[in-house]
Parts: sequence; C-alpha cells; structure tokens
Amino acid sequence: MWAPLAGVRVLELAPFLPGPFAGAQLLTLGATVVKLEPPGGDPGRHLPDGLFVMNNRGKQSVCVNLKAPGAPELVQRLVAGFDVVLEGFRPGVAARLGVDYATLRQARPDLIYCALSGFGQTGPRAAWPGHDLTYLAAAGALSRPGHWAGPARRPGVPVADTASGLFAALAVVSALMRRTSTGEGAYLDASITDAALSLAACRGLAPPASRTHLHPANDVFPCADGAELAAGLLEDHFFAGFARALGEAGAPLTDPRFATVAGRQTHGDELQQRLAAIIATRTAADWEAFGATHSLPLVRVRSVAEALADQHPGAPAPDFAVRVNGARLPAAVSAAPALGADTAAVLGAIGYDAAALAGLRAAGVLPPCPTEPA
Repeated sequence: MWAPLAGVRVLELAPFLPGPFAGAQLLTLGATVVKLEPPGGDPGRHLPDGLFVMNNRGKQSVCVNLKAPGAPELVQRLVAGFDVVLEGFRPGVAARLGVDYATLRQARPDLIYCALSGFGQTGPRAAWPGHDLTYLAAAGALSRPGHWAGPARRPGVPVADTASGLFAALAVVSALMRRTSTGEGAYLDASITDAALSLAACRGLAPPASRTHLHPANDVFPCADGAELAAGLLEDHFFAGFARALGEAGAPLTDPRFATVAGRQTHGDELQQRLAAIIATRTAADWEAFGATHSLPLVRVRSVAEALADQHPGAPAPDFAVRVNGARLPAAVSAAPALGADTAAVLGAIGYDAAALAGLRAAGVLPPCPTEPA
C-alpha cells in the first residue's frame, strides 16, 4: 500500500467542504485525520446530497464545545500529538476560541497550521462571509459563460471550495517536506477566492464580454432520448471528421465558413443551431458508439454515481485521481464517523481516563452525543 503520509496526524477544525476536502486528500495519502466537531456536529452533516458522508470517510470524530471553559486547554493537550491542523473559521474566530496558530504552536512548536477562509486572513474583505458561489463571483470565475449561447451560470460542482482544498493539501504536503529538513512548522493562509482566481485566470484575462475562449462545437447538446451529449469537436480534424463520418447528414457542417476554428467562432450562432439539429436526431448512447467507431470525442453526460461505477464498480467513493506505479489509491474503506464516535478513544490515548472524561462532560466541554454516554 502506497501511503507516503503514514504516521502523519491531522486535526481538522473545519466545517462544510474546503477543509474536509483537503483532509480527505491527506487521508487518502496515508494520514490519520481526526475531526474536532462542535455541539451538533459539522454543519455539513445537515446538508443534503451526501456531502458530509463523501468527504469524511475514514476520519475519526471528537465532539468538543470550544466555547466551554477548559476547552482550549484540552485542545492544546490534544494538538501536541498532531502534525497538522486544518482550520476553517472566519478570520479572528480561532483566536477567540483559543485554537489559533500562535496558541497551539506553544504545545507543538513544529506544527503545520493551515487556515482556510473565504478571502484570506488579511485585507479589506477578510471579514466578509461567503460560500462557493460568492467566492467564484469575486474571483471572476462567473464572468465567463460556460456555453456558446446564454449568460454565465453557477457551476454544478463547488469549484472554489474544492480547489482551495486541493491547494491547501498541496501546501500541507510541501510544508511537511520542508519540516523534515528544517524542523520548522508553518502557518498557511489559504484563500478560497484566490484558489478560484487561479483557476479562472488560467484562460487569460479576456474581458467578460469576450467569446474568444468559447467554441460552438465544444459544448453540450440535447439528444433524441432527452439525455445530453458533450461534443468536443474543437480542433479542425475533429470537426471535419465528424462531418465526414455523418455522410450526407453532415452536409450542413461542410459550409466553407466552418472550415477553421476562427470561422466556426465567427459564425458560431448559426453553427450551434445546425449542430443541435443533427445531434437531436440520435440518442446519447448512439452518439457515444458513433464516437468510438470514428475516434471522435462524444460523451454522454453522466451522473456522479454512473461515473463512479465506470471508474471503480462497487466503490463507495472515487479513488484518488492519480495512479501510483499503475495502482489505484482507493477511497477510505470505513464510512464517515458518527458525531463524537471517537471522543473517548482519542482522548483516552492522551491520558484522559473515565473519571476525567466524566468531568469534561459535566463541565460542558464534551457535549452529549448519540455515540457517547450522557
């Protein structure tokens, strides 16, 4: 089993998606991840569509009321046994709760502390609240339309949240590598908006009104069966090959105006209509088979569950996106933890016996959880 982060312990004080997504990547690489959750749990537990379950598989859960007297001392004692802290509060909150970098590094001087926030820890917008959509807006990512016709729309995938989680995980791994040679920890300030900007700017800085990054033959089209087809007929050889493979039905695409990328963009509105009419004549499955026969990029739009079944039939979650020496890094076998399921075990490992745990519960530091005694 390839687990380069085996032995690395990560304490996750981060709700919803950016921090948990980062933690999930570190866990796949071999780290142990413990979620420190508030009373009632990570708010992501209460969102629909399995967001919490998918991003917290294989983790452990400890439930602590950080606002209770004595909680900061508990966390400092706990963090002494951890290499990394992932924190996802708005700027200033961690300090008020006594779980900020300056405080926790007193217990672990070589601690790597990664704070994920909407706009970073400093600057005029640091205190602004937000969610994925607003961070995408601030980063310019919503200024680019995704289809040839129509205005910009929000994406179906939380791009800013997940991008920031990936950047954070990469920064943590880099800091761990640096620590092996210097012995020093690090404070990492991860901005969700900056992560979105990095993605949005990869296509250049064209003004929002520009269509130069769009291609009418590289889009999504409805099919005869109501399913949708992604047609990646961007380059000349794909577009010409598609028209040629259609035979007589492809005649509307052989107009000389459509012979080049520039021509197809100049006359994109008309080309889109012609493509839509052609693709609407067959089912998505027929078009996929057609693409396979003629080596053309034609793919039916799948659900996430279908895509997972394609990648790894029967798997509960996607594998890590990179294979190592030809082998997959599979998703965590164990499911997402119940709230507080590991409180006694994790705290017991650092010296809290049954009487001490009972005292913490009586003091309100450890709130009641379904998996813990009252």
